[in-house]
Amino acid sequence: MRSEDGLRIALPAQPKNVSVVRQAVAGHAEKLGMKESRIADLKTVVSEACANVVLHAYEDRGEPGPLEVELASGEGELSVVVRDFGGGIRPRGSNPRPSLRMGLALIGVLSSRFQLISTRGQGTEIRIQLPLSETGFK
Repeated sequence: MRSEDGLRIALPAQPKNVSVVRQAVAGHAEKLGMKESRIADLKTVVSEACANVVLHAYEDRGEPGPLEVELASGEGELSVVVRDFGGGIRPRGSNPRPSLRMGLALIGVLSSRFQLISTRGQGTEIRIQLPLSETGFK
């Protein structure tokens, strides 16, 4: 779903929808004039954030809940918000799923800044900013 100043997507948190979100965000960024190399970074951070929702947000429920993604531009930056309404981030004991646990680190490297907000039992939101151009990195 598009709004006048950005893009808003709400889909079930299922693996197939990660690529749907990734392509929609990339297409919108291209229309805003973002360079191809920055779009590649955008696709990576969005994929990582959405994959975290798919893999972890609703694992206690046994069925997918909502995955929301918002995209807006302003002041030479693109802002992305990825949100879920799951259990929130909690300490993990032994995790049966293999993971490199590098998603947030990768988001941190590729973005100009990001913020993670998580409330137990209410969900998690990650806010990511990326420069629209190569010269936007500080």
